[in-house]
Amino acid sequence: MFSDTPPQVRLAALRIVGIYAFFGAVWILVSDTIVGWLVSDHDTLTRVALFKGWLFVLLTSLILYKLIYSDNLKLAKATALLQGSEERFHTIYDSLNDAVFIHDAETGRILDVNETMSRLYGYSRDEVLTKGLYQVGTGEPPYSEVEALEWIHRCAQGVPQTFEWITATKYNQHLWVEVSMRPATIDGEKRIVAMVRDISARKQAEEQLAQQQAQLEELNHTLEKRVAEAVAELRQRDELLLQQSRHAAMGEMLNNIAHQWRQPLNNIAIYVQSMQLLKASGELTDEQIQSDVQSVMEIINYMSKTIDDFRIFFRNEKQKHPFSVRDAVEKALAFVAAQMQHYAISWQLDVRHEIIVNGYQAEYIQVVLNILNNAIDVLNHANRQERRVVVTVDGNEGQAVLSIADTGGGIAPEILPHIFEPYFSTKGPAEGTGIGLYMAKTIIEKHMSGSLSVRNLADGAEFIISLPTSADAP
Repeated sequence: MFSDTPPQVRLAALRIVGIYAFFGAVWILVSDTIVGWLVSDHDTLTRVALFKGWLFVLLTSLILYKLIYSDNLKLAKATALLQGSEERFHTIYDSLNDAVFIHDAETGRILDVNETMSRLYGYSRDEVLTKGLYQVGTGEPPYSEVEALEWIHRCAQGVPQTFEWITATKYNQHLWVEVSMRPATIDGEKRIVAMVRDISARKQAEEQLAQQQAQLEELNHTLEKRVAEAVAELRQRDELLLQQSRHAAMGEMLNNIAHQWRQPLNNIAIYVQSMQLLKASGELTDEQIQSDVQSVMEIINYMSKTIDDFRIFFRNEKQKHPFSVRDAVEKALAFVAAQMQHYAISWQLDVRHEIIVNGYQAEYIQVVLNILNNAIDVLNHANRQERRVVVTVDGNEGQAVLSIADTGGGIAPEILPHIFEPYFSTKGPAEGTGIGLYMAKTIIEKHMSGSLSVRNLADGAEFIISLPTSADAP
């Protein structure tokens, strides 16, 4: 009958009984011994025994009262503390931000809920306890009573469960919740404690973020397409500008060919006329014919070599290849040598280092020719006593540096920042297109990973072309 009694209760009862039994035994032993020594009369002994009995009842009542009062006082204090703890527990339990369900581990039946559940779902505590599990989901798989019970049984096996769930409120509003289940023992019974947190706002934010990411990906895709189209358009424009630059250079080349061939053609005409005069006078000998033919053939070979050199310039190169900066510069100077001689312009080539670079030789020659032609044009129109172009080939920290300086007086400070802009020209429409220096900078910096800059010196302008040497070239 005492198997369900708490141990502390049984110990308190045994303490009271033990004290009572000890006091009774001592009282009987002591009182009977003393009375037997002092009283021998039977009537007196009877009256003393009656008095002793009443005194025993009084004393034991007082002792029992004191003991029971003390225990009841302790019990009352413990009960008050327990009630206070329960009140604090329920205050915390009901003020949690998460809804709490306590389930039977076997049947899944809802045994208790907190106030937050009522605020979240709109049901009273009694309604939830009466209606049961089907209220925790939408009623449709995978958020129905069957799946909820499966989660409870998995948790009952000792493995905590955390998952997301769609639940329905009393007003048929669907909410996304995060459920955290833990097994627990309450009042000696195996229970499942489920903490339910409303994550609808987070889910909505995640959905909006996913939509924004999808929109961003679509925007990126569209932007990439637009960038690709813009790059293709820029490349096409650069190709057109390069072709225009080549066409402009071709006109200048034809002018250079005219200067290069004028003297050889005059010499051929002199030899032909000389042979006619000697023939008419009868002085034309076989030795003279052979000598004149040999001289004419040397002139024709020279002109043929000139054509070959010009073919290098107009060659359309697809891949980079190593070439000598000195050779490229010498070819460019050879193209304009006759023109400079015609305009009384002296030139000087100073090669301080033999340097090999990796790139497009024909385009490099085109850049050098463009700068040289500009220098010739400036010097031809400048009213200066000294007309000179100095070309220097040097190396500096892995860079092949080509300097082209003239004595044309330099570039006006207000023009200098715009010198490489497309379609910018100080010449008239009939004399310049404004794309030569722009394409020169494009060729050097974009096609060959180098740099092209300009600065004013004391008596003219200096263009500087820098390219990585062959070992450092990409």
